[in-house]
Amino acid sequence: MEYAMNQEWKFKLHSVYGQLLFDRKLTQSFEQVKANNGAGGIDGETIESYDAKLHENIMMLLEKLKSKTYQAQPVRRVYIPKKDGKKRPLGIPTIEDRIVQQSVVNVLQPKFEDNLFHNWSVGYRPNRGVQRALQIILWNIEQGYNHIYDCDIKGFFDNIPHKNLIKVLKKYVSDRTVLGLIEQWLKAGFMEEGKLIHSDYGTPQGGVISPLLANVYLNELDWEWDLNGIRFVRYADDFLLFAKSKEEIEKAASLTKRKLQEMGLEVSKEKTKVVNFRKDDFDFLGFTFHHWETGKDKKPEFRVTPKKESIKDFRMKIKDKTRKTLTLSKEEWVNRVNPIIRGKVNYYVTIIKAIKANEELGQKSHCITRWMRNIFLNIDGYIRKRLRVAFIHKHPNQKKEQKMRYKWSNSFFVGIKLIPSYWLYLNKAYGYTLEDYVREMKIKGKLKQQNAVKRAKEKGEEYFTPHRLRKMQNAWNA
Repeated sequence: MEYAMNQEWKFKLHSVYGQLLFDRKLTQSFEQVKANNGAGGIDGETIESYDAKLHENIMMLLEKLKSKTYQAQPVRRVYIPKKDGKKRPLGIPTIEDRIVQQSVVNVLQPKFEDNLFHNWSVGYRPNRGVQRALQIILWNIEQGYNHIYDCDIKGFFDNIPHKNLIKVLKKYVSDRTVLGLIEQWLKAGFMEEGKLIHSDYGTPQGGVISPLLANVYLNELDWEWDLNGIRFVRYADDFLLFAKSKEEIEKAASLTKRKLQEMGLEVSKEKTKVVNFRKDDFDFLGFTFHHWETGKDKKPEFRVTPKKESIKDFRMKIKDKTRKTLTLSKEEWVNRVNPIIRGKVNYYVTIIKAIKANEELGQKSHCITRWMRNIFLNIDGYIRKRLRVAFIHKHPNQKKEQKMRYKWSNSFFVGIKLIPSYWLYLNKAYGYTLEDYVREMKIKGKLKQQNAVKRAKEKGEEYFTPHRLRKMQNAWNA
């Protein structure tokens, strides 16, 4: 079944609801919901309590769906802090609602993947994601599409008009019962401080079906760009448009604003800008793309690093896990920080994967990532410093931490299985081994000391003063 872009389908999906009515499918949906963890909804039911009587609960839910007595519950509204200090509302549906939503996603998503969604829409889609987004960005930059419209939709998830969304869905789905379910979820409203609030706009962030509905709605925009020959990358409600000239990008920007207005949405003025990558930088998905420059060998190059806020977030997460108030063993401290290091580095290494994937497709890269190494060396220094203070059980402070640097050195931390982010990044990117890392750090340490000795000599001072030697000895004896 081939369809013309986002035109109404000739053969709409008509028997969707019937595909939900199997206990094994509902159980499979519960397992997916469980894998995503998450808190319970307004009825107080948690994943654990639902799981404890799983068969009984699934059979009751199946009966409700068969007799069409299932009723969506309002979502529980909570607020989570954003990196800019503001708060983002999350709507948490009940476990039962999440299971039914997941079941609908399981039926609709594969059909939309095959016949509807655009290749350059990469957020919340199977086998796509951040790496794919980075590949598209790098490819466009390398191909000379250096005028970029960096756009953000104003409060997207809160502002999708329900009427318009259902209208778009009706182009592809004719199963009235499923459309009715989706409408129920949209209209269920949310509970906040004991009050039930309804709205004709928005899909709750936190709802299992929200990302799919968002992609279906913004798919209208994707094909509008496609129709006009505009290059883009879209990750949920964040997107970039690419053009070769200022005029073209301005044309693309006004077309976008017009189409969004038609869809009942608007551009966030403070978060949207036109970038000339020959002289301006831009951020996307936690990375900063630093504009073109002339390299040492007179060849053009541009750099990519993690965004400053992302590194700040990395440090904050480490800080939260290394509070001085706890008394733990060294192994326990290391186990607290290792998952954070692993998670962050795995994310940052996607840029290397994207560069390599594009090179395999024949796109020569001018993207330099070496600045990342210093970022990781600094982070590692910060992590070791935090851990040294945490290791000192009696009155920990910065002065004592400095004393212990000789004993609790780089090699010591490798020995107790702390993951150095510098090593993990280079290991994932280029197969750099732990032995390579220890060797490099020893060389760096020696050089640092030699330079310090040299500087002291130039000033006519002694580097290995009795005081310094005593400090080193004390650290070893501690």
